[in-house]
Amino acid sequence: MQVLTILAVLLLVSPVYAELTKEDIRTIVKEENGVLEKRLKEYIDLKIDGVEKSLNARIDGAEKSLNARIDGVEKNLNDRIDGVEQRIDGVEKNLSDRIGDVWLVVLGLIGLIVTTVAIPQIIIAYRERGQRAMQSQIDQLHEKIESLQNTPS
Repeated sequence: MQVLTILAVLLLVSPVYAELTKEDIRTIVKEENGVLEKRLKEYIDLKIDGVEKSLNARIDGAEKSLNARIDGVEKNLNDRIDGVEQRIDGVEKNLSDRIGDVWLVVLGLIGLIVTTVAIPQIIIAYRERGQRAMQSQIDQLHEKIESLQNTPS
């Protein structure tokens, strides 16, 4: 039994004295590199995901801030445009009222000019008609006077 125990111990201990070949070392290194590479890839992927999330959050925040500013500028611009439109409407109404007043003055002046020119012309025409009537009466009276003077009495 002692022999068997010694043999068993020698069989169990013999792999300890075995030498590693280059192939064994390469296989071990490849396996370890594979494990390390896998862990490194996972770590890098986690870091990239974290950076992407952080960048997306920053971009979203910047976008919201920019949209809020654009909305503010747009509202301010719309308010200013509305104010300008109201002022233009007021000026347009005022100008329209003034143009209406100017037209009334122009029409009044035209009426005054027509009246100033027409009334004297009407008076002159009326006088001429009266003078023609008188002139014809005078001419008739002259003819009667001449006929009376020419007739022997």
